[in-house]
Amino acid sequence: MGVSLAALCLVMFAAQAGKQVTILEARLHQFEDGPTLAASHRFAPGDPVFVSWRIGGYEKTAGENPRVKLDWTVHVFDSTGRKVVESRSGSFDADLAPQDKNWNPKARHDFVLPPLIDPGNYRVVIEAADLLNKTTARRELPFTIEGPVIEKSDTLVARNFRFLRAEQDGEPLKVAAYRPGDPLWARFEMTGYKLGPDNSYAVSYGLEVLRPNGERVYAEPNAATESDKTFYPKRYVPGILNLNLNSDLAKGEYTIILRLRDTAGNQTAESKHVFIVE
Repeated sequence: MGVSLAALCLVMFAAQAGKQVTILEARLHQFEDGPTLAASHRFAPGDPVFVSWRIGGYEKTAGENPRVKLDWTVHVFDSTGRKVVESRSGSFDADLAPQDKNWNPKARHDFVLPPLIDPGNYRVVIEAADLLNKTTARRELPFTIEGPVIEKSDTLVARNFRFLRAEQDGEPLKVAAYRPGDPLWARFEMTGYKLGPDNSYAVSYGLEVLRPNGERVYAEPNAATESDKTFYPKRYVPGILNLNLNSDLAKGEYTIILRLRDTAGNQTAESKHVFIVE
């Protein structure tokens, strides 16, 4: 009994369609080939992230020396769909030995989270393509970042200004009170500055210290400057102040006037912060 050309094409199409590339065992790790992280795991800004997965369902060339041709790409997105790091691609283009008939090639990728990235929900997206049977697959791995929340602003501003006893202190002083001769430390975050081409930014700050009577006791108009370009937009920049209070400084309330400058956005901002010398 003869078989029509249309029926033969249909059979061939069905056989070809039976192969569908798949992404298997997609996992996140804290280090290469480490334990699989639970969905409850929380990353911190600046953490390394390791990804691994296998590829199955691929087609092989015919003959004594079958071959596979697979491509893969990994993306990392934030909740808005913006890429967090540059995407990475790779491939498997290899001959298979007889013992490799059930081989599911394993791929790995790692990246480092930006150090000042916002907390929230993110996702790793893995894409695979079989160049022989022209099928593709996609797999998403959601993950969460925990960290400090810096309130957003449309204009230049200093957030979370806090007085400290020592440079590395994590908790701010409940009462900003110092003695003559003490070191004074303060930290804050600058945000609301404008980004230029390639997510470039240029911010700086200076300060002035006033006595209780309003007289200037110290001034440094150019305390620090930071400029850079980043793949992922840096939404805020940390700042730090250090004053060595004179041992003969009179008691009373002193005022720090913090002055910010945003070169790219042509913005300035000023805020006042009071501390006590006891």
